[in-house]
Amino acid sequence: MRLLSLRLDGQYKGLRDQTFDFSYADGNMIAFIGLNGSGKSQLLELIAETFSYLERYLRHDFKSRNWFDELGLELNYLNQAYDSEALTYLYKVIITPPGHVQLSRDGHKVDLENENDLDQILPSEIIGYSSGLNENLQRAFMKNAVQYLDAMNIKRAWEIRLTAIKKNWDEKGKQLTESDLELYGRQISEAYTYYQIRHPSIFPKLQDNINVIESTELGLRATPLPRLKYIDHDTTGLLLTSLGFVKDEDQQAIWIKKQRFSRVHSAVIKYDLRKFTHDAGALLDIAKLVKCIGGIDSNNFSTTSRSKTSEEFFNQFELDYLTGEITVNFSQNGIPEAIADAFFEPAILFEKLYRLQLLGADFWPADMKRNLRQDRFQGSIKKPQKWASPIKIMSLKLTTDFSCIEFDDLSDGEAQLIQVLAMTAIYKNKRSLYLLDEPETHLNPSWRTYFHAYLDEIVNGNITNKKVQLFVSTHSPFMVSSLKRNNVYYFRRNQDNLIEMNAVQNETYGASFDVLIKDLFELRSLISQSVIDEIREQLKYGDVHARNWIEKILGPSAEKAYLIRKLSQ
Repeated sequence: MRLLSLRLDGQYKGLRDQTFDFSYADGNMIAFIGLNGSGKSQLLELIAETFSYLERYLRHDFKSRNWFDELGLELNYLNQAYDSEALTYLYKVIITPPGHVQLSRDGHKVDLENENDLDQILPSEIIGYSSGLNENLQRAFMKNAVQYLDAMNIKRAWEIRLTAIKKNWDEKGKQLTESDLELYGRQISEAYTYYQIRHPSIFPKLQDNINVIESTELGLRATPLPRLKYIDHDTTGLLLTSLGFVKDEDQQAIWIKKQRFSRVHSAVIKYDLRKFTHDAGALLDIAKLVKCIGGIDSNNFSTTSRSKTSEEFFNQFELDYLTGEITVNFSQNGIPEAIADAFFEPAILFEKLYRLQLLGADFWPADMKRNLRQDRFQGSIKKPQKWASPIKIMSLKLTTDFSCIEFDDLSDGEAQLIQVLAMTAIYKNKRSLYLLDEPETHLNPSWRTYFHAYLDEIVNGNITNKKVQLFVSTHSPFMVSSLKRNNVYYFRRNQDNLIEMNAVQNETYGASFDVLIKDLFELRSLISQSVIDEIREQLKYGDVHARNWIEKILGPSAEKAYLIRKLSQ
């Protein structure tokens, strides 16, 4: 995935009537720099909103309702074919008010009415992350999470209706006559037709002469996960758990050597599926994970008897309990291998767990979900801090060969670094677009210096990875010094308070931090402004007094040496 340019016709917050051109960038990473409030995060939001809307527009089971008023966009990007790494397409997407989409591939118009292969059009994954208090970036991701929930709730309503019809006939407790069977089948067909007319993207038309009574599966269309995935604290626990069964040496290649751990030791997963018994996939996935850790008779599983399922339910899903805690000890012999055999790769296990977390959006406040169903909604919104997710990581332990540490006991910097490295590692082989808002704010200067190298090692290794692109907003001169100037874009507010983005003028690659700070962050000195003010006060008492004060009070710096030399002349 390579986003080449985005042209905006109209206004989105502080962005108005401008083109953002990234076509000259070289490599995977593009940095947005500028002062606080200069608009870096708003462009990340707009990119997320655009791809979020595109997924809703192109997916038949999602709904697009009302794009932003008087806002037009033109998007140009390269996307590799999902089935051929050697084949890359150039896509142009035009969105015109009130949200109509025109799309061309290599200059040829795509008939969206008959185009079913979204893998050829959209990035396979769009990953979002924000470390700041202003988490508006997640709004676009939450919009599609609600769309996914709505589609699953339609399936739930159908399952409830179908179960009610079957239960009604089962309670008759007699041998069904031919006329009874005909009426039974007609009720099921009528119920199915009701949903098929209203939701044809989920309920395909029944084939002629199908026996709806004997058919236990009417062929409902699959509901894939949203491509937009926002990584927060809860999701990070699922990410790290999914990486736990990877071989030790492969985990060690992800985490930097200076971390206090080298691999995932164990995770305690709490699940509650009592409201999601209609979701066969969720039930089967949890049953498979329980089996991997040794079943309900092992010490790795605990629950309460109140959630015991019926014999009929167990025969269908092989799941004994609808609620429980699963302890996955990756240091226990056989467990990593069992999970690898069942789920194959970390991304698959993560998406199984993440899907359950998405279903938890059912417990979000009704007014929040109502707002998120509006394409044009751009208010501040955050996922609730405490909500009844059907899956939670209760404990996550990391380890070296000698000791364990809880993830929640890590420092902010350690936790942030492991979040970013984990999310990068798990989708590095997909056609992924990363939107990272200040991903290194809590890192110490040493880790910031190497931050780009850490990401580059994961994404590229020894071979350039053309599948992945990362947009990073940052205030770090350490990051800027590791990128060439074609990959660094400077943001500022003009006199009309509108955002301007320009490529930086001077080469940034290898530039010293003091030069970058003065050039890009409008600082004329590298010492504290309060110290500069105090120096000015001391100068009022004469040069000799000021020089003696500077020599005695100030710590070493280029500014101190310059002032002493100047005042000694």
